Amino acid sequence: MVSPANESITPLITPLFIAGSLAALTYAGVCFALYRYQRKLMFRPLPDIIRTPADIGLPYEDVWEDVWIPTEPASGSALDQPAEKLHGWWLPNPGSRETLLFCHGNYGNVSYNLETVRFYYNLGFSILTFDYRGYGQSLSASLLEPVPTERSTCEDAEIAWQYLITARRIRPENITIMGHSMGGAIAINLAARHPQAARLIVASSFTTMQDVVHAKKIYRLFPIQQLLTEPFDSLSRVKSLKVPVLYVHGDQDFDVPTEMSQRLYDASPQPKRIWLAPGAGHNDVATVTADQYEKTIQSFLKSTQRSAVPVAT
Repeated sequence: MVSPANESITPLITPLFIAGSLAALTYAGVCFALYRYQRKLMFRPLPDIIRTPADIGLPYEDVWEDVWIPTEPASGSALDQPAEKLHGWWLPNPGSRETLLFCHGNYGNVSYNLETVRFYYNLGFSILTFDYRGYGQSLSASLLEPVPTERSTCEDAEIAWQYLITARRIRPENITIMGHSMGGAIAINLAARHPQAARLIVASSFTTMQDVVHAKKIYRLFPIQQLLTEPFDSLSRVKSLKVPVLYVHGDQDFDVPTEMSQRLYDASPQPKRIWLAPGAGHNDVATVTADQYEKTIQSFLKSTQRSAVPVAT
């Protein structure tokens, strides 16, 4: 026999069960979407080159480098074949004793970063700036693992480094590695692999991709640690740095919290510096604080100067 109280509760069970099931399915669906499409949220490449260094009065050469992809031919023996290409720009600075390898951020392509390029060129650097596969004119033929990925972008930075060493015959101790935002994480990885580099400059970058996601409050509802496939764990990597490093971050950066550069600085071994640019946001440090930024970079260069050798242009 069902009591009157139970009779009043029973009609509520089915709607509550249905509502709970729908909520669970919705949550699971969002988790799946975040897992499946996270690269589209992280990497935002654009194909069209909107301008070139010539448009801002700087000399440059187009650079094309093969990316050697291991394949398995019918014979079963391993064979490397050039299936993909990197595109970049080489900007020679006559008489320069310093070269900058610039890794740009997650948006656009190489042509969206010319203000940063001009700033460092005016400081006396020859510059190599390049696009990761999937950005701009850098080509990918990969079907098994669509790019960009953390792995592919770091591989592309390594190819750019090797281009400077081999094709341009530049000594490692004359190369400054620099990265902005996501490019900062890529630059950190490259510098950790090449302790013979002159120095590292990391602008407006982050500790880990998980921390970046958690900084957006809505994503705290989801198990991001379990969903992430591209961790970009710079906080762990900086501990192994053996090159002088300068962290630069705008104190009005609302895209990547300023405290992330502070945490990277705290985790890095000496020699290291940090400069928080007053009034600057995520992308405008060089324009908002041009004079102060220039003095900061020049001071860092002077304090970390090695005996450099003139480079071929």
